[in-house]
Amino acid sequence: MKSMIISPNSLDPEVQILSNELKSRGYDVQYFIPSTIKVGIGFQRKFYEQFEHLEPKAALVRGFGAAATQRIFFRLDILRALEEYDIKLINSRESLEIASDKFLTSVFLENHDIATPKTVICEDPHKALDAFDELGGDCVLKPLYGSKGIGITRLNDKSFAENIIYSLAQLNQVFYLQEFVHHQNRDIRILILGNKAIAGMYRVSDSWKTNIYAGAKAEPIELTNELKKLAIKAAKITKTEIAGVDILESEEGFSVLEVNSIPGFTAIQKVSDINLGEEIVNYFIENTQS
Repeated sequence: MKSMIISPNSLDPEVQILSNELKSRGYDVQYFIPSTIKVGIGFQRKFYEQFEHLEPKAALVRGFGAAATQRIFFRLDILRALEEYDIKLINSRESLEIASDKFLTSVFLENHDIATPKTVICEDPHKALDAFDELGGDCVLKPLYGSKGIGITRLNDKSFAENIIYSLAQLNQVFYLQEFVHHQNRDIRILILGNKAIAGMYRVSDSWKTNIYAGAKAEPIELTNELKKLAIKAAKITKTEIAGVDILESEEGFSVLEVNSIPGFTAIQKVSDINLGEEIVNYFIENTQS
């Protein structure tokens, strides 16, 4: 039996945990590393042939610029190509497209009535500075794509905000600005598999950044039905089967920050009695068998 793991790094510790779990069940594990892929398309069939029957059914596309983000689109395209060849992916290309993009995630959360912090997304630096004021002069600037808290900056001074925003404008950045929510330097991460909340943790920090990668510590949490339902709903509406849902707790209640479609699990494992690698592989096998 053969199985495949798609990852930018086959030596990643969590990839190895999942690999060993698959191997223990008799699977020969292959690694698909997107950065090494060379895609060949059949030379005999002309590209235009697929459009010959348009009458004119057409789509008018005036441009879709992507400079620094070309690799993101290409790698999403690779996943879509695999699905076109009937390879089921967990998580799907659609899931990664939504959950990897903070803008799309925010739109899906709002559209499905899931509380999320006030957010403004724009390209114009002047509108970004207006947003700084609209968000109370205290907000968090995040990269549209990214994880582990890398590149996140808190803006709570107008002069500093102007400097950062105008500098990033020179690099043609998109501005994703989110109100700063006071949260006692902790938030909640819940691991979802399908329709189940498998495990969770508090992420507790000495600063406002609560990412484990940035130094936060995992502490145990007892998941209430309210938290479970919220996390499951957030994962479901973003089409994400294996999800890490990040939740803030404030005086106003719970709000969802992000849905992660490639969630780490070793930090939660430290405060959970459940074998998470085993559960992830169980879910993968049960939901990919014919």
